[in-house]
Amino acid sequence: MNAFIHKARVTLIRLGKVLPFFVCFIVFIAYAECFISLLSESYVQYGEYTLVDQRLSWLIGRYFEYNIQMLVVMTIICYAIETCRWNKLTILYLAAQLWEKSYLATVELYPEYIYAVVIANILVSGFLCCKGLKILTSKT
Repeated sequence: MNAFIHKARVTLIRLGKVLPFFVCFIVFIAYAECFISLLSESYVQYGEYTLVDQRLSWLIGRYFEYNIQMLVVMTIICYAIETCRWNKLTILYLAAQLWEKSYLATVELYPEYIYAVVIANILVSGFLCCKGLKILTSKT
């Protein structure tokens, strides 16, 4: 029974270290795909709406969607196992990104603003993913 408890703790610690960076990587993929579609002017018509063609993101969205409940669970695990500051900053970014996603769905933006939002999110999520990869591959 002791070995089972130890493995469960180790698994929880690994999950707490990896999950925020994994979700951040999914956000990075979505924004990178959006940027590529915007540059290539690839759009799809859905009812009365014109959307950026993001087929890979839609495929991922069928199986995985992050929301406030997942963010709360990641935050609890993050603080419970005392992860590093980059892990906590990634969770903070994901919270800000959730707010941004819900806010931007209610307003109409000029194309320049859309490019600015997409590029800013690519830079931030890419930076956090690189930090996460560096932390997860380090020997300490």
